[in-house]
Amino acid sequence: MLGGVFLWMSNICLLIMLALTAATIVLRPLGIAPYWMWPWTMVFFIWLSFFGFFALFARLKDVRIDFLAERMGPGGMAVTRVVSNLATLLVTGVLLSQVQTIIATSRGVYDGAILPEGFELPRLALSVPLIISTALVAVAAVIDLAKMAAGLPENVGPQHPEI
Repeated sequence: MLGGVFLWMSNICLLIMLALTAATIVLRPLGIAPYWMWPWTMVFFIWLSFFGFFALFARLKDVRIDFLAERMGPGGMAVTRVVSNLATLLVTGVLLSQVQTIIATSRGVYDGAILPEGFELPRLALSVPLIISTALVAVAAVIDLAKMAAGLPENVGPQHPEI
């Protein structure tokens, strides 16, 4: 369910990006080019990517190479499940180990991303979705390893015909 929430947030970011881009295309020939449109388009692009990180993982849309493991039978599937989750934990662990550096270097504001009160968006706001998504992906990998240890089957996405 949480993956669905993050998917919706990604889609909302995409729609806002498209609306801002369309407005820029329509307004520029009329001599209207608000300075804040481009920075906000970039903010929503960043958020789209970071919200989408967990959404894709939770919806089992991440890159998987099962055709080889399936040929090795249940043992091959089990090995790839462990390796996949350990690799996920390694990558998310590296990202999460950098949170203090991200926070320390995210000082100031994102120029031009003006909030209704007239302030500019704090630069740290760009990284919050990444930190949350990364933590959720790590939790999902730990849960899947626990499910495997308990003998529960792996979540599987929609089956695609072989090409």
